[in-house]
Amino acid sequence: MGKKILHILFALLLASTTGCAVYPAVQVAGGAMTGYDAAMLADEYIPRSHVEGGGLTANQDKMLQRRLRERLQLNGMTVSAHVIDAKAYLVGQISDRARADYAIKTASTVQGIKTITCKFYPLTTRREARKDQRLHAELAEQFKKTLRLRGADLRVEVIQSQAILLGKAQNYSQKTAAVAIASELGDITQVIDYIAVKVPIADGDEVASK
Repeated sequence: MGKKILHILFALLLASTTGCAVYPAVQVAGGAMTGYDAAMLADEYIPRSHVEGGGLTANQDKMLQRRLRERLQLNGMTVSAHVIDAKAYLVGQISDRARADYAIKTASTVQGIKTITCKFYPLTTRREARKDQRLHAELAEQFKKTLRLRGADLRVEVIQSQAILLGKAQNYSQKTAAVAIASELGDITQVIDYIAVKVPIADGDEVASK
């Protein structure tokens, strides 16, 4: 564990001196803004019992999510933050690449976060923002009244008419239903699926699978 932490610290130090990010740009999220999918921290930062299964995972996620949101807010970042199975998801609109890098660096300071996945978009117009709010309300209402989705922990973000689905479904049928509902909603142009699925294991606990 000690060697891994030293390697991470060395990478961060190298990045600060060279000006290069330690995470790769892997997906375009509209316009000139680039999205990131970055593995920042080692699994050993938190006990395995807090990573997998039952109430421990839920309580750990709530604590990490609260810390992450507080830290982003203190640093002037307005992106949405979610934590699922100790994995952080940052979603929102950011003005430039430097601010995107800063959001990721801020999130990486929260001890216990295993990975950081980001979906960032360029700033939108007020008209587009109002449309996104309407689509968000419609999609959230559809999820709420769909019986097949009861018991699932689903979260929705809508940016520039794209629906970003996060959370945890009880099975793959729920996951498929959520994606289908979002895809069929008028004016939604794309669905980005970050929904994990609970998979039962031998001792009765559950782990999440993408």
